Amino acid sequence: MHELNLKLLQDLQALADTGSLYKAAERRHITHPAFGRRIRALEEWAGTPLVERGHQSTTLTAAGKTLLASAHEVLGILEQTHGLLQRPLRTRDETITIAAGRTLSHTVLPGIITALNQAMPQLCWKVVTTSLDYGVEMLLQGKVDLLMCHAQPAIEGSLQGHHLAWLPVGQDTLIPVSIPLVHQLPKYALPAHGGGPLVPYLDYAQSMSLGKILRSHLHELCDTTRLRTVYEADLADSLHAMVHQGLGLAWLPLTLVKADLTEGRLARAAGPDKDVPINVRLYRRPAAQSKPLTRRVWAGLENLYGRSQKS
Repeated sequence: MHELNLKLLQDLQALADTGSLYKAAERRHITHPAFGRRIRALEEWAGTPLVERGHQSTTLTAAGKTLLASAHEVLGILEQTHGLLQRPLRTRDETITIAAGRTLSHTVLPGIITALNQAMPQLCWKVVTTSLDYGVEMLLQGKVDLLMCHAQPAIEGSLQGHHLAWLPVGQDTLIPVSIPLVHQLPKYALPAHGGGPLVPYLDYAQSMSLGKILRSHLHELCDTTRLRTVYEADLADSLHAMVHQGLGLAWLPLTLVKADLTEGRLARAAGPDKDVPINVRLYRRPAAQSKPLTRRVWAGLENLYGRSQKS
């Protein structure tokens, strides 16, 4: 098996952008045969075809789109980290490190940073995308200054006794969606209690906080015996991509699919009574364990979102 080279992920991005092996090779400044060999090396590493080669255009397979979503994330994090390392030391001293789930890092977090930067423009934000369990661990060990996550009983239990402060900083809603048929009717509708055909279902990985929240409500929302899990991922963007491919239905954050619903690319798979509201929180350690900059940032956040509470 080939080792994964970051250049191969950049090749995949170029291919997705251009839809052509020839154009992608030109963009990457290599010959067409060499580019083809690099794509085949990436497929060998993945263990599955990533590209559908046609006469007119080249498209990504479902596996290719899943890898592309991860490639965007990995390369984005590395680019951000590289930029941070190039900053002067003085700027690094004004850095706030925040752990956040992958979905929250590009749905809720940008608005918070924008709002706070109006009052504290000198701040540099370093975002570490991670799972909930690792995010909690990093906060408690002092490896990050703040933790952003979805509110849920599981995290409240794990944080008990640590005297953390928290702020409610946002809300979202998980809604069941599917690709549409005619008149915006869903191809896959949520199965009601009382039987019916099996419905293909796209699920969150067990480690994801969105999955834990959804599973705590699922039996109340539908007949779960009629859901047939056909896909599971630890990235909401991956589920989003597979819903667009027509593989099944999924509960996705409204912040992620609002434009799809407005423009008719996706349809609701059930009414609003099947939605799951979710709250977003920011956590920090006790003031005595937080650096002065974190305390100043927290005061700014309280001006925006109200007084903090204790876990």
